[in-house]
Amino acid sequence: MSEKRANKRIPLGMSISISDLYKEGVGTIMDLDSSIEITDISSKGIGFISKCILPIGYYFIADIEVSKEYPQIITDVRIIRSRAIDRETYHYGAQFVAISPSVKAMLEQYDSENN
Repeated sequence: MSEKRANKRIPLGMSISISDLYKEGVGTIMDLDSSIEITDISSKGIGFISKCILPIGYYFIADIEVSKEYPQIITDVRIIRSRAIDRETYHYGAQFVAISPSVKAMLEQYDSENN
C-alpha cells in the first residue's frame, strides 16, 4: 500500500509523560501525569498511545528525543484525533503547533538514515 499522507511517518518506540494539558480560553488540566508511548513522528506531528482519555483540541508540551545523535524537539502539540484500541488504551494523533525548518530537515535526515 502506498503512503497517502503528505508527510512520511517515522516509526518510533519511546515514552514521554504529559503533566499538563491546556486550551486557550478554557484553562488547564494540571497534574495529569499520563505516560504516553510515541508510535511515530513526521514533520507535521506525532502519533501516540495512552491509557488516559485525553480531550481533542487540547495542547501539551512535548519533549522528544528521536535518538542520541539528534537534538531534542521541544514544542507544543495539539491533539487532533483519537480512537479506542481497546477498553483501556487509546491511539491519538497530535499536530505540531510550530516546527522550525531546521527540525523538519532533521526529521527528514533521520528518516533517510534509518530507512
